[in-house]
Amino acid sequence: QQRDGRMEIIMKIINFGSLNIDKIYHVKEFVMAGQTIKASSYQTASGGKGFNQSLSAAKAGADVLHAGFIGQDGQFLKKELEDSHVNVDMLETVDLPTGHAIIEVNAEGQNRIIIHGGSNLCFDISYIKRVLDQCTANDFVLLQNETNCTAEIIHSAHQKGMQVVFNPSPMPEDLSLLPLSDVDCFIVNEVEGFQLAEALGLHPSEKEHDHILSVLAENYPEKDIIMTLGEEGVLYQKGSLKHHMKAFPVNVIDTTAAGDTFTGYFLAAVCKGKEIYTALQEASAASAIAVSRMGAGPSIPSYCEVKAFLRERIPQ
Repeated sequence: QQRDGRMEIIMKIINFGSLNIDKIYHVKEFVMAGQTIKASSYQTASGGKGFNQSLSAAKAGADVLHAGFIGQDGQFLKKELEDSHVNVDMLETVDLPTGHAIIEVNAEGQNRIIIHGGSNLCFDISYIKRVLDQCTANDFVLLQNETNCTAEIIHSAHQKGMQVVFNPSPMPEDLSLLPLSDVDCFIVNEVEGFQLAEALGLHPSEKEHDHILSVLAENYPEKDIIMTLGEEGVLYQKGSLKHHMKAFPVNVIDTTAAGDTFTGYFLAAVCKGKEIYTALQEASAASAIAVSRMGAGPSIPSYCEVKAFLRERIPQ
């Protein structure tokens, strides 16, 4: 695009992402082994880490293409993405059940999640190539670990010269099978950060967040390392550049999709050329709004809501 006499580079996000039907059970306390409990309420909703992250990035104003698979039972997920201006041209319907998640939410708003892959496990090399043919070297590829062919996607996107952003959740059983040197940005929570450091053979001597981040950054000095810490905020490091963004205090209702909201908003800000600190700030605000609402996809705020939230809390 041409703007003010200058050629502006427009980057888009290609999300190889999961799409799930969330089955949400509200309980007083999490169920224990051998125990049967009653749920106070039950609902179904749109979800999946990939779905949430695409929705979040699109609501933040990014150009998002979602690559993935649904069954006939998941057509409403496609419509919700379309309604939020996510490009679903590459989304395919297969003769399998759509992936789903069973989510427990306790009285404190914390969650425990079991996922079933279903149609999310239909990726193959030919499909990955067709999607990447729609992309340029300036684009970002975003992926999680709720789909298959993760290694092939990372490697193929890197070979094409794209920026690879990896949110290794759930954490792979064997990280050595993934070409992590081809990843440009890691987004992890504190547990995943520790697991990633251990899997790389780095063995951090303590579970202090700052120490884990430093160990990862020392091993990957050219990569962006982002560690979300829930109510303690978020840490960022790339080489010697460090940031600590404190969490905005809110009344926590449901933490489902908080990390996905952060990821989508952060990457959208980066795509728009914003400074890292600003990207962390907007993503933290979006995540704070999300945890103050019920559900996954439905809790993700609009960009206007995020800007209003920041105006109220940060002196101009």
